[in-house]
Amino acid sequence: MHEKELFLLLNVIKKNGDIQRLVREGINYNQIAELTNEAISKQFVTYNEKKIELSALGMAKLEEIRNNYKRKNKEEWIEKDKKNQLI
Repeated sequence: MHEKELFLLLNVIKKNGDIQRLVREGINYNQIAELTNEAISKQFVTYNEKKIELSALGMAKLEEIRNNYKRKNKEEWIEKDKKNQLI
């Protein structure tokens, strides 16, 4: 399981969001089902007949991944606008 995909899945589950976000990221429905089953087996997610929600372990994993991918340097995520730059 890739961390980015896991992060997206856990975040969608935490926010009770739409899985279309995962689809837009290039993950197909079969992969979403496999990711969900794997998250359940690793106890990141609890599942009952009516609801899927994050466990305490899942919340900790979500925060761990978020901290690993958090961009701290503005130069990395803000591109300079070169086409409107005065010469």
